[in-house]
Order: sequence, then structure tokens, then C-alpha cells
Amino acid sequence: MPHALRRLAHAFTLLLAVALPAAAADAPPDVAVFVARLDLKAGTINELRNITPTKGSHIQPAFTPDGAAVVYSAGHTGSYNVYRHELASGSTTAVTQTTENLYSPTPLADGSGFSAIRVVTADPAYGIEMHQPSLWRFGWDGQPVAPVVPVKRIGYHAWITPELIAAFIVDDVPQRNQHRAVLIDRRSGQQTLLTDKPGRALGRTADGRRALFVDQTDPQRWRISAQGPDEATPQVLVETPPLPEGDKPANRPQYFARLPDGSLLMARGHLFLRWDGKAGSGFQPFADLPALGGAVRNIAASPDGTRLAVSVTLTPPKP
Repeated sequence: MPHALRRLAHAFTLLLAVALPAAAADAPPDVAVFVARLDLKAGTINELRNITPTKGSHIQPAFTPDGAAVVYSAGHTGSYNVYRHELASGSTTAVTQTTENLYSPTPLADGSGFSAIRVVTADPAYGIEMHQPSLWRFGWDGQPVAPVVPVKRIGYHAWITPELIAAFIVDDVPQRNQHRAVLIDRRSGQQTLLTDKPGRALGRTADGRRALFVDQTDPQRWRISAQGPDEATPQVLVETPPLPEGDKPANRPQYFARLPDGSLLMARGHLFLRWDGKAGSGFQPFADLPALGGAVRNIAASPDGTRLAVSVTLTPPKP
């Protein structure tokens, strides 16, 4: 194994050991991105298509604002770069070709480019950027434009408004694991604490005003909550789906996608579950897709809610 790849593998081992962050924790050896049709009225997810048929790690898909393409991060070249797949033509192009690692590509609402976590000099404990602001804006030419905010150690992010970012801040003390999720006002620099026990998934409410996040403060009862910058405390929306008896805690769902009607999708293995958005209700089984061939991790919904893109940790075939 080349020296550079040995270093990368060592970094992944550390990240997986602490279950964090900046998406390298979401990068097992063989991960595929699938797209599918979602029909809420019919209660179906169908037309599954693997848009990354080659072996390797393809992670963190997201739709462009027009729903015409899916972007994702993949480590084909010894570093993680951003790729774009056009749904109509089926063509895939490399948007970036860098030696640094780029994670969590998130198209900007105005269509001008995307934001991504940029790692030039990786913290050996967590894999996050050590010296520079970690969240950057890029053009579709693949070139970095500028940091989104002058904040270091952002591992995950979601846009709430053009001036408001939800961010997972990685602890700067190795192995302490005291990470936190915050709202960052880009104009003032003010940060609002969401939780000091966050999950990796972040999103925004259907009205576009508040952040969605998984609060893991109670280790037995993880909750998806919502909070805006002017709210003192979060609003608990729903508990995440429980694990079947005897299942491993590591398989506990924490990735979600918000749909235009305010409902949420999560997945446990290849079983999708949906919360209808109504207070007092919980996640219910929606569609089981064993044809995915593995366990669903990240979930993204198109802006109109008719398509899904998911990353799937593929189960190795039996010898």
C-alpha cells in the first residue's frame, strides 16, 4: 500500500473509532449512492438506481436546487473530491480534482456553486482541518471562493437561510468528544447553542426558519428537535426510531431527510421509516428495500420531494 494511502487508512481508523466527524466517519470501504423515486401518496420508494457502480467510498449525496443533479464526495484519487451526476443523462463528472479532502458538498440555493468541508491539514485525532476555517464556498468550476464563516473545526453543516448556518463543531481536545451543534449568524458571527450532544445529521424545517438536529443528550432517547436563532430552547419534534431488541447500538439511526410537507424520513438498515410531522406521533415503517444490498446512511430528498438519494454501506457478498 502506498505511503499516502496508509496515512489515509490510519486517519479513517481513528475517525471510525470515535464515530466522528467531517464525513470521514461516514466512509467505510465500499459505499454506494443510490437514487430512487419517492411517492408519499402511494407509500412507495422505487426505481432504485446505483449511480456509483464502481467499488469505493461514495458518500453524502445532496440534490442541486433544481433537482436535476446529485453531488457527492468520493475517494477515487487518494483524496475525497466532489462529483456531480446528472439524473437525465446519467453522466457523472468530477467537479473538483484536488489533493485535499472535500466532504459534505451542499449546493447553494442560488445555484452559484456549493459549500463543502475542506481539509488541507488534518487533525490526527478527528480528521478535521487543523489550521484554517473548514467550511468553504466553491464555484461549479471546482475552485474555492472563500470561507463561508471564519469558524474552525466545522464537521457537518446545513444552510438554514443565506445568512444562517447550522454547524457541528468538533471538539479541539482529542478523545474528549465534547462536540456541539450551533447556529452561526454569518453577519454578526453570533453562535446559538443547539445541543452539546449532537448527532451528525443537520437540516432545516419546512418553513426555512429553524435548524433540525438530533439531540443525543439522553443516551436512551435520541430526539429530533428544531430551534431558531431567537429561541431560547429547542422544540422536541419526535424521538428517533428505536433499535430492534438485540441490535448493535452502532446501528441506531441518526441520519434524516426533511420532506416538503414537513415529514421526516430515517432508515434502519434498509428499512425506511417516516414521521408524518404531527405532534405526538412517531416514526412508522414506510418501505423496506433489501435490493439496496446494505444499510442506509445519509438520506437526501430533492426539493420537490419526489426523489431520494441515499448512501448505502454495502454488505460484502458471502464467500
